[in-house]
Amino acid sequence: MTAMGATDGDATAFGDVEAATRGAIAELGELADVQKALAETAYRLARALDSGTKGMAISATAKELRETLTAIKEASDAGDAASQLEAFMSSAVGDGSY
Repeated sequence: MTAMGATDGDATAFGDVEAATRGAIAELGELADVQKALAETAYRLARALDSGTKGMAISATAKELRETLTAIKEASDAGDAASQLEAFMSSAVGDGSY
C-alpha cells in the first residue's frame, strides 16, 4: 500500500500499479510542466487502483490512468519533435560553398 507523501526514493512504499506507473514515467526522462501535473494525476489514479478500488470504478480508473499516461507520452513526443525541428532549423544548410 502506498504511503501518502512517499517519494520515488522510497519505492517499497508504493503498491504494484503505482510503482509500475512511476517506473514508466521515469523512463520518459525530464518532464515539462504540464507533464509533471499529468504525472501527479497518474500517480493518484494508480494509488486508487492499489488501494482497492471496487466494481466499475476499477474499469473507469484504469481507463483514466491509461489516457493520462498516453497524454504524458504524447506531450513527450511533441517536445522531442519540437527539439528535433529546432535542431534541424539551426543546422547549416549545404556545404558552405557558394
